Amino acid sequence: MSQELIVAVFGNVSDAEGAAWAIRKLEGEDTAFKVNSGVMAEKDLAGKVSLLGTKTNPFWGVVIGAVTGSLIGLLGGPSGAILGFTIGASAGLAGVALHDILDHEFIDAIGRDFPPGSVAIILEASEVSPTAVNAIVVTHRGVVHRKPISQ
Repeated sequence: MSQELIVAVFGNVSDAEGAAWAIRKLEGEDTAFKVNSGVMAEKDLAGKVSLLGTKTNPFWGVVIGAVTGSLIGLLGGPSGAILGFTIGASAGLAGVALHDILDHEFIDAIGRDFPPGSVAIILEASEVSPTAVNAIVVTHRGVVHRKPISQ
């Protein structure tokens, strides 16, 4: 199984929560898919990114990975940088590895699909095939972005 950074972006909280429940169900039923960490984040109308706590505190796992924390920081501007550093600081990946994973093209692509008012599910997961998660995201009117973390 490969380790993937999966970012699914939705137009509203309801669609994102529906997808999150379906992803949780998939994880319980499919041994070829395992979420290592994950959060749900919302970009408010001012562009500030914050973690949602309704059904997601913590969304998956207790420790949020450095990749997830850094991504939140990059997508959220100055306030997001502080939040991202705080939640991702404990994971300890090398800066070079983070730079390789979170390149400008990947960040820009997500940024175009993550406007103010939208919600993102950010997962670090192991999976054999992207098919099931991609189908869940599309069913809930979302867009998915992926980046390998490791093989």
